[in-house]
Amino acid sequence: MEKNKTGKPALPAGRYFKYAIGEIVLVVIGILIAIQLNEWQNDNSKHKQKQKVLTALKLEFQSNLTQLDTVLYYISKVQKAVPKANALIDSQDGIMDNDVFYKPLIDLGYTWSYNPINGALRSGISSGEIHLINNDRLIELLFSWEDVVKDSEEEAIRLRSYQSLSWPLLEKYVRTREVWKSVIPQGKDSKHLSDFTGLFKDPLFEDYVTRSGFWAWEYITELNIIRTNNLEILALIDKELLK
Repeated sequence: MEKNKTGKPALPAGRYFKYAIGEIVLVVIGILIAIQLNEWQNDNSKHKQKQKVLTALKLEFQSNLTQLDTVLYYISKVQKAVPKANALIDSQDGIMDNDVFYKPLIDLGYTWSYNPINGALRSGISSGEIHLINNDRLIELLFSWEDVVKDSEEEAIRLRSYQSLSWPLLEKYVRTREVWKSVIPQGKDSKHLSDFTGLFKDPLFEDYVTRSGFWAWEYITELNIIRTNNLEILALIDKELLK
């Protein structure tokens, strides 16, 4: 063996170089394939997580939209009651049936407030998973959502506070049981007389009607802005889910 008379003959330098290059190329290809596979797995995992986040947000904003429409429905009753109440104020001397006074009084007293669910949104923001979404407009709307909702709270609090402050005026003339008997299950007449004519003649009641309508209008304006954003968020989420 020391005299090279046994064992395999040595490869020529050129063939050894080609062999070494081939080995290197195979190793590099293997590394590139491994990197590509790893990136594909990461992308696939991120895509699945993004779909999960989007699905949770979609369910949340669908629920929020349903609640928002309910609040809008009842607050709109306040605004619609204003012309009816004003008509009664202007013509109450000729009204003999007290039942016509009930509905405007009930509708003027609605103070529903909008309190959306934000669990999925807050979770996505705090975990950073919200940034898996590539749509800049959707990201903008999601990050500004709670601020937009908070802006409407001032109008809701103002309307509720005004209604609370107005109770002494209403209770001076009418019994709550008498007014709400038509909507409360098994509601009955009050044993104490109500003075609807006196209430509708009181100039403070006219102010109450006007201000209730105005605060409701301001709140409805804010809620419609929120509704527009909610609808756009849902549309963009649906678009992202298709990618």
